[in-house]
Amino acid sequence: MVHRNFLAVSGLALMTAVPAFAEDTFKFAMIDPFSGPAAMVTERIENVLRYSVDEVNAAGGINGQQIEILTFDNKMSPQETAIQAEKAIDAGARILQTSVSSGNTFALVDFVKKYNRRNPDNKVIVFDGASHDPAITGEKCSYYSFSWVLNSEMKTKGLATYLATRDDITKVFLLNAEGSSGLTTRDLVKEMVGEARPDIEWVGDDIHPLQKVTDFAPYIAKIRASGADAVITSDWGADIALVLKAAGEGGLDIPWFTYFTTGPGAPTAIAQAGLDGLVYSAFDGDAGIVSDELKAFEMAYREVTQQSASAFPGDTSAIRGLVAAAAAAGSNDADALVAALEGISLTTVYGAEAEMRPDDHQILAPMAISRLVSVPPTGLDEEGTGWGWENVALIPADQVTLPSTCAMDRP
Repeated sequence: MVHRNFLAVSGLALMTAVPAFAEDTFKFAMIDPFSGPAAMVTERIENVLRYSVDEVNAAGGINGQQIEILTFDNKMSPQETAIQAEKAIDAGARILQTSVSSGNTFALVDFVKKYNRRNPDNKVIVFDGASHDPAITGEKCSYYSFSWVLNSEMKTKGLATYLATRDDITKVFLLNAEGSSGLTTRDLVKEMVGEARPDIEWVGDDIHPLQKVTDFAPYIAKIRASGADAVITSDWGADIALVLKAAGEGGLDIPWFTYFTTGPGAPTAIAQAGLDGLVYSAFDGDAGIVSDELKAFEMAYREVTQQSASAFPGDTSAIRGLVAAAAAAGSNDADALVAALEGISLTTVYGAEAEMRPDDHQILAPMAISRLVSVPPTGLDEEGTGWGWENVALIPADQVTLPSTCAMDRP
């Protein structure tokens, strides 16, 4: 596991060119689980975020300010998220980002709405770095909140588009975790995939505790008994790694359609399970996309971390969007940044053009369907396994963009 301060002690010229932080830094707070089972996801997100920020700082920062990353452990708790948000603001944070668990993001958005009303001269901005629930830019949308990843509606729309071409899949088992993200995705799959493929039979629909199951063998046995010829799951973190490990041990060699297998631990579990070409990712993108920019970024990042950066595109997009907005605004003031962020365009780490939609502050970008294979065509392997992603479909942004449902209160 890479230590969270690895970039500060690396030998790269990029890092050594960055001066020590002064009191007038632009402070960017991560509020995520730095302890417990989800900590491995948070650490990877932090590493990508720090790498992106250090690139910006080496080029001069934003409007003359260096960006400083602060970290706060919310212990995977919405209540603790609000407590840590207060601490982050007291420490001078201007942007508060949360990525792990939509429930925590909801708590942060609600906290900041109230905080900004009470503190009009000291406003802060929320960045959603990796959450999955469409409510974040729907019923929970906020003028001071921005989502930098495709949500579950958009990803499921892309998955449905792809499954419309797979008439070999007719019996599907749904496996999801408790909580907002898992249950929302489950409902969306039934709706959108069901509409694209009305002939599909749902042969199972299991909900399991979030990040608490240590042995998924009973679930694998149930999937086998159902006669399913594919599984769709929104599991992430330790859950997806353990469920795929159990699938390999149980000899369940059917396709898995997932949302978070680019994340830490999952590629290793897939390779160890021998599920060659059977685990598909429906995501913003992955290292299987053929892009010179992506490969150059990945190779530079991996030289420092021995990890893949493309698994967490929200962080690179957030920093790229922030830099562009700060330049356009000519100011690091919260209201100036928000106005500039609305409609901002950027190129994602995958080399794709993206836009921040003003209506709901949802990033609009293409998405990818890829599968993990033992011989990656791009030559970029995952987690030292020798296995890597192979892209099978790129879904254009206009095919995954859905109408905004946000009723935003604007100042």
